[in-house]
Amino acid sequence: MSDLKTNKMLQTIAAAAFVTAALSAGAPEAKALRAQDQSTASQVSPAKFAVASESIRVNGQNMTVSMLKAGNGKLIALGDLAKMYGAAATSAKGLITVKTGKNGHTLQLQSGSKTFKLDGEARTFTAAPVIQDNRAFVELNPVVAALGGEVIVGGDTLQILTAGRIEGSFASVSFDAKGRLVALKEDADPAQLYSLSSDYSSRLLFSNPNASNMTISPNGDLAAYTDDTGQLYLVSLNGGEPYKLGADTSVKTDLAWTADGKKIYFIQGDKQEKISCVSVDTGQITEILADKVENKSEVRVSADEKKIAYIVTATGVAQNDKESTEDSLKIDYSGAGEQIYTLDLGVKDAKPAALTASGDNKLYPAFLGNGSVAYLSADPEQANAKGTIKAVSASGGTRDLITDADFLLSATSPSGQLAAAGVAADGSCKVYALVSGVKTEVYATKADVTGLAISEDGTRVAVVADGKVILVQNGRIDQLTK
Repeated sequence: MSDLKTNKMLQTIAAAAFVTAALSAGAPEAKALRAQDQSTASQVSPAKFAVASESIRVNGQNMTVSMLKAGNGKLIALGDLAKMYGAAATSAKGLITVKTGKNGHTLQLQSGSKTFKLDGEARTFTAAPVIQDNRAFVELNPVVAALGGEVIVGGDTLQILTAGRIEGSFASVSFDAKGRLVALKEDADPAQLYSLSSDYSSRLLFSNPNASNMTISPNGDLAAYTDDTGQLYLVSLNGGEPYKLGADTSVKTDLAWTADGKKIYFIQGDKQEKISCVSVDTGQITEILADKVENKSEVRVSADEKKIAYIVTATGVAQNDKESTEDSLKIDYSGAGEQIYTLDLGVKDAKPAALTASGDNKLYPAFLGNGSVAYLSADPEQANAKGTIKAVSASGGTRDLITDADFLLSATSPSGQLAAAGVAADGSCKVYALVSGVKTEVYATKADVTGLAISEDGTRVAVVADGKVILVQNGRIDQLTK
């Protein structure tokens, strides 16, 4: 090869190296050259991969992003992904960097390389990032997982959480008057109370060995519980330490708040023979009923605080002859079982009134908006009998509310909206809502349902299925925990 040709080739290589370096460094000349090259390329060569706009949900909110289809998979625009974290992507010398905040993470990647770094630690993509039309597209799952988030696949819309859902086994759920959802995490030691949001975020409210028997105030600001001595405590769910409410240490069970949050009713005594209430402001206890009838439970207060309802469980009655021998002792169980009673708080010296006299088991009594008392009825004498949601009026008239399944659980809001869960004929567990007299099936699952709640306005139902908290609202089903 001649010296002239050799010199020309070296000049060409040097010029190319200069342009490449300038492009990497982002010099003004490089920008001009890049714009010229892109303009020329757009005229002569089509895009290598198809890019489309897709609707996804990010932290419960709808968002439109650009997705590139490469082979059998899809890559997401890195700029869209950075926006989810409130971050910005920068590029220097072929290295793309995403910083998620002052105290967040640093992500570094390169086009064509399956290796990327998170806070300096090497990780791996399944598919290498692609640069197209001056935009970087990356594999979704590895980046979201590396940044502490979660991708939820299933349903009609892809969901991305910038922070992963809380994990664990939950035992119960409840709504306050503002619609906030509170759930008890039972596998923590000690038990923990969390606030869960529809954007999948969670906030620890309280951790205490007595959290499992807490009752939350209607406005969601306070929780009440008793310790093993019978001492009643209150704790602010907005922060703070528990404090004693009064000094009484008699046995107290089945705590029930009034709608205004000023009093708490409860069953009192070693034999559950009394019903009392305590003032939240003063800690003063007032005896409501002491008729010496034992085995009271599940006290409930009407929204206007004019009545209480409760269950009395009658046991067998011992019968004996004059000799009182062991052989002559007999137990009469004909009157055994649960019955629902009410007491009119607005009438002086009022006596309890029995609303029911039937032999079926009765659970979860609750006042409905029309003043009747709903409950779950189960017949212990008939093996094939289904659990039914019934209501009994003040006059004692009983009617069926929901009979679509073999019901095992029910829950009622203070305003009288009702939810019930039971096993259907196909073996699935179905959840129904009864709102303003209208029955709707809202959820079905093969999992075991162990917790249930309905919001004050009846628009939201929370379900605990196999320890996971499910929120049902506006026809949408969101699993808030994993």
